[in-house]
Amino acid sequence: MPLLAALQSLPSQFCGEGINHEDQTFTGCLHWQALPGQRALMLHYTASGTDGEILHREATLLGYLPDGTLCLWPVMDELPFVLAHPAVRQAEGGHGVLEVVFASAPRSLSEQFRQEITIRLEANGQLLYSHGWGMPDSAFEERSRCTLAPVAGTA
Repeated sequence: MPLLAALQSLPSQFCGEGINHEDQTFTGCLHWQALPGQRALMLHYTASGTDGEILHREATLLGYLPDGTLCLWPVMDELPFVLAHPAVRQAEGGHGVLEVVFASAPRSLSEQFRQEITIRLEANGQLLYSHGWGMPDSAFEERSRCTLAPVAGTA
């Protein structure tokens, strides 16, 4: 099942626990909103520390490029620009798992900033949202991940 349809078949809000690149635990919340024509979704994601401080915030458009490639356009506090993140890997497991990896550039392109965002839908309804990145001339690593569960009562 395509990721857009899979997300739209689930509740619109998820919350859960995660850990970031500074080993801080946080509560992550993601909610999605269908945009006109049902061809794209707007994802809103926030990571809050145990003291309630906002550690990360992003608004992300999820839609298709003209060639049919699924793509993310995340806008986040940490980046002074918007990078397209086309889907570079998609896997559907036989047990109802769907995982899509979106990348702004290849991991090996170490002369520039590169980022991957992974969305993984589990058969049990949980959602994994993770970020990996590498700064120019530094190693690429997974830096932040959050396991989210549907929030009851959201359609």
